[in-house]
Amino acid sequence: MKQIILALLSLAVTTGLLFAADTNKTAVPGTDDLSRYVAAKPTTGGQTTLRDASGRTLGTASTAGSRTTTFRDSGGRTTGSATIQGNQTVFRDASGRTVWTATASGGQTITYRDAAGRTQRTASQSGSSITFRDAAGRTTSTVQPSGSSATARDAGGRAIGIASTTGGKQPAAAKR
Repeated sequence: MKQIILALLSLAVTTGLLFAADTNKTAVPGTDDLSRYVAAKPTTGGQTTLRDASGRTLGTASTAGSRTTTFRDSGGRTTGSATIQGNQTVFRDASGRTVWTATASGGQTITYRDAAGRTQRTASQSGSSITFRDAAGRTTSTVQPSGSSATARDAGGRAIGIASTTGGKQPAAAKR
């Protein structure tokens, strides 16, 4: 369950800022839905490469142990981290300030709150797909995992990001 939470959390961070049609918006690893997903599905000792819909590398996510994922941009600079603490994952920026928390409830739902505790989005799993919604309940993105990779799509179904993991021990598949 903790792996699903961290993966969903990571994915939510990454896809929120990935827009295939707008090249002026650059996603910062650790701040969008795809990053939230990756943080929720840590691969101990593995490295996940985060790419936009055009295949450009945005950055990486590396997991040390089974609890902390560090996000880096394409230049190798740390942009943030996500740490699992019980049923909660805490996202911090590069300066160590808490920017998000993700709390699992009911087994299939994660609630994301900003540093002030306000609900910003939720993520729910149905089958193998994870759907992210904003605070008003509107779908913002979905993530479809496939083996050691995952594709994020916006609410219109357009691909907005891809995460692929190499090395390390892959997390066990979720039981249905």
